[in-house]
Amino acid sequence: MSSEEIENRFASAGWDLDGSFGGHLVIGYSGDGVSMLAHKEYWGTEDPLFELLDHDEMVSHWVGEVPTPQQARELLQEHGQPPQVWEQG
Repeated sequence: MSSEEIENRFASAGWDLDGSFGGHLVIGYSGDGVSMLAHKEYWGTEDPLFELLDHDEMVSHWVGEVPTPQQARELLQEHGQPPQVWEQG
């Protein structure tokens, strides 16, 4: 799935798009402290993963489908964990 296809799915699900990291992330946000990220390493894969983030509660959750912002909030409330720190090495 290309970044353009991901952007279209995010928009269709009701996310606003933030293009500030266009070469690295596709970011959808809902205006209530919840966002959805498509990391570049998952672009072009058949089964992409997306990271949901609750910036107020500082929790995240990974999903394989694009939920609506309301569904994302519910998933984060039920399954959210502190975000993992990525180590490169």
